[in-house]
Amino acid sequence: MSEQSQAGGNGAAGARLQDDKLEAYMLGHYMGALSGVRLFDEAARTWAGTRYEDRFAEFHREIQDDIERLEAMIDRLGSARRKVVKGLGTVTGVASRLNPLSRIRERAGIAAHGELEMLQSLVVAKRSMWVTLLELVTADPRLDAEELRTLEAGAADQYDRLRAIAEETARDRFLARS
Repeated sequence: MSEQSQAGGNGAAGARLQDDKLEAYMLGHYMGALSGVRLFDEAARTWAGTRYEDRFAEFHREIQDDIERLEAMIDRLGSARRKVVKGLGTVTGVASRLNPLSRIRERAGIAAHGELEMLQSLVVAKRSMWVTLLELVTADPRLDAEELRTLEAGAADQYDRLRAIAEETARDRFLARS
């Protein structure tokens, strides 16, 4: 990315988009997304064989699609560092598989509920990125407002669906049966 782009709008007359900061921001989210998709993959395995299996398979597909769209945006913005970051994301993903909680997690346990909350947090972070990028659309024509609005709405929907699973399963986890 070049150091600066064209002048921005939204009352920021004369302000210039700092491409190096935008690149660092997007690459940070990209690395998080690469780790996040692995966590969604693990969750899909956790919930395999349950009535939630298809939902988690769908989440995993959606997150992969979001990553592909983010990669395309980063490439449009001219980042030369995406491949390096992807390699770091792979290393981080391998480390996350060594997480001892992933080995003892069970669908009915507290760890599984914590996993649902972590997945919700990842989706909130992704949604926040789309909202932030929407704020910058007028400063850079390489950002597509309609695409970002679609991605933000998709993240909101993912969050709501994850929250619904947590709500549907919380009673079984935390309430004792007589």
